[in-house]
Order: sequence, then structure tokens, then C-alpha cells
Amino acid sequence: MNAPKALRVSKPVKLIFAGGFLGSGKTTALAALARQLIRRGMKVGIITNDQSENLVDTVIVRQMLSELGVPVEEVVEGCFCCKFDELVNQMEKILAHHPDVLMGEPVGSCTDFVAAVANPIKIHYQDAFRFAPFSTLVDPDRVRSLLLSESPAHLPEDVSYLFRKQLEEADLVVLNKTDLLHSDEADRLRSVIAERCPGKEILSVSAKAGVNMDAWLDLLLSGRPGAGTVLSQIDYDRYAHAEAVLGWLNSAVRVTPEGSLDAGKFLLDLLTDLRRAFRVQNAEIGHVKCAVTGGGRTVWANLTHLEAEPVISDPRFGTLPKGTLLVNARVHMQPQVLEAIVRDTLAAVCGRFQARCEIDDLQCFSPAYPNPPYLFRGNVLDPA
Repeated sequence: MNAPKALRVSKPVKLIFAGGFLGSGKTTALAALARQLIRRGMKVGIITNDQSENLVDTVIVRQMLSELGVPVEEVVEGCFCCKFDELVNQMEKILAHHPDVLMGEPVGSCTDFVAAVANPIKIHYQDAFRFAPFSTLVDPDRVRSLLLSESPAHLPEDVSYLFRKQLEEADLVVLNKTDLLHSDEADRLRSVIAERCPGKEILSVSAKAGVNMDAWLDLLLSGRPGAGTVLSQIDYDRYAHAEAVLGWLNSAVRVTPEGSLDAGKFLLDLLTDLRRAFRVQNAEIGHVKCAVTGGGRTVWANLTHLEAEPVISDPRFGTLPKGTLLVNARVHMQPQVLEAIVRDTLAAVCGRFQARCEIDDLQCFSPAYPNPPYLFRGNVLDPA
């Protein structure tokens, strides 16, 4: 294994990485943890990750933490696993701010994180970093469909395989969005996850409502060894297929209304119309996120399932004279079909809002076969 570039730190930095399938709430969760860390007197930096540029997650994190001076960098055009050297470059930028904690959010279709990212970091930067327990966030609906088969998944079996692998390599499985569950259902899902994932610690939280976040952070800062569960076996052909069945679209669009733009309503209409078009194709949604930024303000909305309702960050956001729209869509369909649907839907919604939409950038594809440059399947422990 060739050594990546050297990094210099004045003291070991705690690494908090949180993985999980598309739509599990990683971005909101990491931003909430970052706020808590800052309240505890720690300096924080965050690195986001995506298969393409124009990443909504980066915009959201920067907006949520804008007043706190948190440095945010991103690794794009590939997952952390396959873009390890770029990850190190972005970590170096964060380290220039002398953080106590560096947080990372692998792309939602990523697995084999411990062997491809954590172990190489431990091997090459043993004096620079200490891993917190590696968390995998899960959405209750994905647990019911992809793990328990209690509801139709509308996705190939290889996607369920990827989901199970994400759980297998977790130190800590975090059942998120419990604000949407009755307490008895949350208890049931925790029990079945524990049964299917023996030996894993299971925690229920609501990152959006702030429920049990202190307990999660206490576990992350406990000093227990982290990122130590290496996948002993993984079928990369199945893993690659699970990623490739999703069309992956990122776009940046200038939106200029004749008068003013009700940005929140615009996003809700766009997501509602996209969902209708995907239903016609019977194409399951992995995740669709949209954000409009203008005048230093940002509003965002997302859709996590074909049967879900769009959720907006601020229903009372108000109007903008113009804005930049980012659309990130991961949907079970061919990229060319996804691109046509997004273009047609965007044109229709802009027409209803009497707005001119100019696409500055649009990329639509299926992710390439994962090929991590650094991969080590042995057990590597953090230094004491």
C-alpha cells in the first residue's frame, strides 16, 4: 500500500464519521452534533461527500452552521472510499483551523468504509487522529422495507444487500426520525435491529427534534475504540450493482421570476411534481433534495420515498427576487429517463411560477464500479 500525503497536527483530532443509506438524515444529524460539540467548547469541521458536484448537503450544512464559523469542505465525483487522497486533501484544509473534532458524512450508497477509509487512516495517520465509534443511521421505513421486508422495497435485492452491509460494519446503529414513530414502534424496530445485528449497540434518536442527541454524542466521545468492524466478506459486484441501479442527478439552475419567488412553495411544487412523474414510472426514490439560495438565505426540501410527502426546512421562508436552485436526485431509473423527467418538470414548474430557469450545470449518470485505492481488511486499532 503506497503511503498518502503526510499531515501535521499539534494534537490528535477526534474523527466522527456517520454513514447510512440515502435519506437516513445524516446531514441534519451531523449539523446537530456539531452544534452540541460547539456548546461543549470544542472546535469542529465537517466534510461532505457525493458522486457529483453541486451538492445540496454542503449548502445545507453551511447554512445550518453559518453563524458558528464551522469550516465545511466536500469530496465530490466519488465516495470517500474511492477518493481517499482527495479526502485527505480536504481533511488538511479543515486541520488548518485546528479543530478538536472532524466530522464526515460518506455518500449514502457507500459501504466497506472501515476497510477502505478508516483502516488506511489508522495505518498512515496513527498520531493524527482517533476514531469515535462508527455510526450507521437508519430510517424506520428503510428498516421495514430493506431489512424486514414488511413493506415493498421497490428496489432490487442488491440494494437490500448493501443496506445490510452498512449495518454490519457499524459500531453503533442509530435509528433516526423517532419523532415520526409511536414509542412502541420505535421499541419494536430497535428490538428487531438488535436481533438481526447481534452485538451492535442500538440507539434511537431524532436529529430533527433533538431527542437523545446528547446520549449519542456521549457515546461518540466516550473514548471507546471506533471504526473497528471490518467486513470480512463483501461481494463488490453486488455492491456495484446496488449503486448502478440508481440514476444520479445533480444540477445547478438560475431561477429568475418576473416578480418575486415564493421559494418554499416552489420547492414543494417541484418535489410533488417529480414524485408524480416517478410514480408513473414506478421508480422508487432513494433521495431527492432541493435547495434555493438567494441573498445569503437558503431554504431546502427533500423527499425520501415514493410514498412520502415532501418536507421543507422553513415553511415560512418567504420570497426572493431570484435564486440558485440545486437539485440532487437519486432514483431507481435509467439516467437518461431521470434527466428528461427533471428537465421537463423543472420547465413546467418554472412556467407556473412565471420564472425563467437557466441550467448552468446538470450531470446525470449511474455511479462507476467502486475501486478503493487503499483497502486493508485486517483489524487495526487506534493507538492507546
